[in-house]
Amino acid sequence: MKYVIIGASAAGLAAAEAVRKEDPQGTVTILTEEAYMPYSRPSISYYLKGKVKESDMALRKPYFYKEKKIDVVTNAKVTAIDTEKKTVKAGRKSYPYDKLCLCTGSKPFVPPMENVKGKSNALTFLDLQTVKDIKSIANEKTRAVVIGAGLIGMKAAEGLVKICKSVDVVELAQRVLPSILDEKSAKQVKKHLENNSIRFHMENTVVKASSKGKIITSVTLKSGKKLPCDLLILAVGVRPQTELAEKAGLAVDRGIITDTQTMQTSNPDIYAAGDCCVSVDMLDGSKKIIALWPNAVQQGNVAGSRMAGGDTVTGGTYSVNAIDFFGLRICTCGLINAAGEQYSDKISRHDDSYKRLVFEGDKLVGYVLINSSTSAGIYTNLISNGVSLDTLQGDIMDDPSIFLFDRATRITKLRGGII
Repeated sequence: MKYVIIGASAAGLAAAEAVRKEDPQGTVTILTEEAYMPYSRPSISYYLKGKVKESDMALRKPYFYKEKKIDVVTNAKVTAIDTEKKTVKAGRKSYPYDKLCLCTGSKPFVPPMENVKGKSNALTFLDLQTVKDIKSIANEKTRAVVIGAGLIGMKAAEGLVKICKSVDVVELAQRVLPSILDEKSAKQVKKHLENNSIRFHMENTVVKASSKGKIITSVTLKSGKKLPCDLLILAVGVRPQTELAEKAGLAVDRGIITDTQTMQTSNPDIYAAGDCCVSVDMLDGSKKIIALWPNAVQQGNVAGSRMAGGDTVTGGTYSVNAIDFFGLRICTCGLINAAGEQYSDKISRHDDSYKRLVFEGDKLVGYVLINSSTSAGIYTNLISNGVSLDTLQGDIMDDPSIFLFDRATRITKLRGGII
């Protein structure tokens, strides 16, 4: 059997490893358009700050690929999939496959802005090469502007503060990290970020740039304010890379449509995994892109197993984030901004800590924890298992332990995580 995997990040590597577990003999080829062997994409912000070396970012040691007989082809941009001949074209080469997995990930979304496209100091923040480009530009005299106060934008801003003269963040929404924080917690986080020298321009966006040749020198906001700019980071958001899937005739609706238990696409010989796919949120049944590393790994494992004849299925999927900004620890999970009469919440504050739990009826369905992550594992366990609050003894807002009755009516004590 010939297995081809397009994409070498979390999902692609997981798929390759799962194939090899099921099939020790088949050929496994990973094609990546990047110049690098599989690396930890979440580590690029630490690389920017100088906290990790490039060699530390590798997901596997070089001998692993030789030992497992996994061929990783770098600088291999796939341009077409021929589903009849069952070949993948990358450059001048064609790679035949019996089973194919698309792990094409996501690409930056860049909104229309006058005089920005093609400028050498307007960069995204999604991969190792662009971060290397940023490091080559940024210095103590650099005035950086980041468009977007989401996870990507804020990690870029945090890294740039350590290097640049100034960092301004422009965000169209009313609050920072709008996808993972509620209004009250966002205010606390924004204040903390401001105390660490990041300036915000909320409910605003960049409409045009002024430049000298290929170099942006300033940007103008929707409000009319003009900001000096030596480095512009485009971090508004990402979109699934679905072009190859669409050209190959696969079902696509925002992301690639798969059987969410097996990761098989509308073509029985093609699978897909990771940020390019539509997932179903187990907490509310909504179909969405859940662009998270653990989700990509789980889907890659299932896709690879199924490609090679295994019977692995995906578990439940929902959003989980654990992130740190200048020492402020933020953990979020589930339905943070759920709307509807069926939802309620409880909030507690102590000094610089914040805890908000979100409930649907008698079940926990989400949380926001700021400097209050002691019970994050417990709460995640309760959410993933759909535990009824009626089975709990004591106040769920308390730390550090919760008692719950399992289905056999035994009492199990959870301490700081899942057991």
